[in-house]
Amino acid sequence: MRFARRVVAAGALLGLIMASAAQAQEWGRAVQNSLRCYIVDGWVTFDAARLANIGPFDNKARRGAGQESLSVREENGQYVLTYERPTNDGQLNFEVAASGGRVLLRRTPRAGAAAPAVEFKQVTNERITLTLGAGAGQQVFRTRSIWQLLITQPKECQQHLLPLVEMLRPNWNLAETAARVEEQLQQDANAYAAANRAHWATLVVQLGDESFAKREAADRALRTGNAGAIAYLRQLDVDHLDTEQQFRVGRILDAMPVQNGDDSVEQVAATLATDPSVWLALLSRPDPSTRRTAARELANLLGQSIAVDPAADPDSQKDKREQLRARIAEKEK
Repeated sequence: MRFARRVVAAGALLGLIMASAAQAQEWGRAVQNSLRCYIVDGWVTFDAARLANIGPFDNKARRGAGQESLSVREENGQYVLTYERPTNDGQLNFEVAASGGRVLLRRTPRAGAAAPAVEFKQVTNERITLTLGAGAGQQVFRTRSIWQLLITQPKECQQHLLPLVEMLRPNWNLAETAARVEEQLQQDANAYAAANRAHWATLVVQLGDESFAKREAADRALRTGNAGAIAYLRQLDVDHLDTEQQFRVGRILDAMPVQNGDDSVEQVAATLATDPSVWLALLSRPDPSTRRTAARELANLLGQSIAVDPAADPDSQKDKREQLRARIAEKEK
């Protein structure tokens, strides 16, 4: 389960995804300042409060079939913006819900086009999904956050996902941010950070203690902890906590100030530091020091040594990394 946060912001969406000034007609200007996208807790998030002032509309009939179209509709008490545009080699589709909980980005190629079909799907309380291609060769990647996706599948993201996502916000430089997160992860991967995580885990256990005084003490300690403690709480799988622990973790997170803007590199690194799949990805990087750090952290997280040799050529260790991937998947079930 993911504790979602709501972000209040303002900016331009339509002006970013339109191809030319000629397309920015009056109906487009009406929503130019309605949405701005951020990544918060690893999720693409929007503020669409001003869509209510525009009201539902559909310009498709005015612009004709096979042309760029924009519509805003009311669905289950919230506004949903849909944007479609034909391209030289296919079709682009964007759909975002006002709360930011649902985001669908899709590129559908024409028959015979070299580029594969691409779909990025984000739905509240589900894994983020990136789907490439169709049929027998289709690839599907499911992750907890877009940051995890960027680090574990860098090649696929660079080639197919980022060109779509960064149409929502040009100059976002998400690949650069992901690289900085990797650097921060290595800097933080030391005995002190490991001790911190163990301390936070102990406090979470204490949140469910029979003693009210101990529960309150753990609650206070987590609230007064640094950004790493809050990031640790956000990445918890609360389905494995008891009712009291879930209540207190939720209350602590709800009390945190609303963040205006993207996740910071430090926050993302703190969240991903306990993710074995991230360290497994870093175990294949070209830099030997990165692989050594990843091997050590992965062994700590799994509680046993790993068969992958960080000093060896990463290509020679591919089969062993795949075995590790299967172990991690089994452990996460």
